[in-house]
Amino acid sequence: METKKLVFIFGPTCAGKTEIACDVAEGGGEIVSVDSMQVYIGLEKGTAKPTEEQLRRVPHHLVSVVPPGHRFSAGDFRRMALGAIEGIWGRGKVAFLVGGTGLYFRALEYELADAPCADLGLRESLYAEEERAKGSLYERLRRNDPRTAGSLHPNDLVRIVRALEIYELTGRTFSSSVSGSFKRRFSPLKIGVTMERDALYARIETRCGAMIQAGLAAEVGALVERGCDERFPSMKGLGYSHFIQFFKGCRSYDETVRHFVRDSKRYAKRQLTWFRKEPGALWFQNADLVGIRSAVDGYVVRIC
Repeated sequence: METKKLVFIFGPTCAGKTEIACDVAEGGGEIVSVDSMQVYIGLEKGTAKPTEEQLRRVPHHLVSVVPPGHRFSAGDFRRMALGAIEGIWGRGKVAFLVGGTGLYFRALEYELADAPCADLGLRESLYAEEERAKGSLYERLRRNDPRTAGSLHPNDLVRIVRALEIYELTGRTFSSSVSGSFKRRFSPLKIGVTMERDALYARIETRCGAMIQAGLAAEVGALVERGCDERFPSMKGLGYSHFIQFFKGCRSYDETVRHFVRDSKRYAKRQLTWFRKEPGALWFQNADLVGIRSAVDGYVVRIC
């Protein structure tokens, strides 16, 4: 009897993925976060980590697991997620992979054993190039691998560099390296969640405001005092990169808030562009919990 059940729940920021996952996973599943920012310890106000109540309802994995100075990669995610999934299956539970980092979902679904090891010399030369000309690496990635570029924030230098590194070393784009032409490791049930654009953008504005009210600026300031700066991968995220610029005196407070909200909406649009291309995904609008629960229940029964 097959007991290894795996569900992906993905979609744009603020679409309600975490609460939906808690509702459908409670009692019979555990959640693995698929979020490139929630992995960092000490980044609380701007990363929409699960609440204490959600953590009590359903066990979560890969939340607050690495220090803010760690260069967390898709390979790190794959290794840690596989360990978490095996543990969940060992406890007889369904593994729910939940989040909005499309590259992580792809890296987990497909075998990537042939991806080249890091070339530290090339990597440092790319970082140096970016120091000389801000934004040049993202523009190069847009020319060479527009699909991957479309899924990344222009400030996400760690993943931009890795994608360019793979291209330089192999002649292949990162997106082709994680495409269906490679062996699939898993065949999960894929659930996409979204909502109408105006409603989604309103939720993004509300969440950004709530993060600021909760003390996001003060949290960024405290991280800066501890030695974190814009070179840290953790400081590339939405909100964190914006308030870094504020503390450097590059933007006014009002400009910082405006750019934070604007870029969060742009990120949601890029996420939807990426996830809409996921083969076999079932899409649900406006937190359709009844439809999602029915799809998950049918999948679990079908493969048992």
